[in-house]
Amino acid sequence: MSDTKTLIENLRIFPKTYFSLNDLKKFYPGKESNLGVVLNRLTKQKRIFRLRRGFYTLNLSTLDWESLSSEMLKPSYISLEYALWRYGVISEIPARITLVTTKKPRLYIFPNNTFEYSHFNSALFFGYRIEKNVLLAEKEKALLDEFYLISLKKREINLGSFTLSSLNKNLLKKWLKFYPAFTQKLAEKVLSKE
Repeated sequence: MSDTKTLIENLRIFPKTYFSLNDLKKFYPGKESNLGVVLNRLTKQKRIFRLRRGFYTLNLSTLDWESLSSEMLKPSYISLEYALWRYGVISEIPARITLVTTKKPRLYIFPNNTFEYSHFNSALFFGYRIEKNVLLAEKEKALLDEFYLISLKKREINLGSFTLSSLNKNLLKKWLKFYPAFTQKLAEKVLSKE
């Protein structure tokens, strides 16, 4: 079996739906110096798809976008509109996967999806959990992150569209203390209507 066929077969049984360049180096049985040429050839043949520099997939339709978004830029966690939608706090399906990072803000556009990373100070980088290898904000934290960006005028959203009944009010109050006064004021205004 050729090195290329061996690589493809190894990738088909790989547990992730995407591969970093480091993953590919582990699976490629040939010389590492040839891997770039092999990947270029496979991409042109549409046997593998380049997502972004250093990330590939065999199939765009089965790609785990959430997991990829968390791995492409570290540290980051899914939050804001996307997390609020997953939790049912907002009903409108977001046009992109929204994440928080301590690094510079970034926007990655793909054929089937978009990742938006918003910069937060490291003091506000908390309140998430691991779900299927993805860092996901708790629903209360996702809401506070959203309030933070709204109060900075970096987001516009209908504040009346939130379904807040399932939120832990004590946890909201506890975490709200870490945010600036202008965010606290906005959050208190919205939460007092509930």
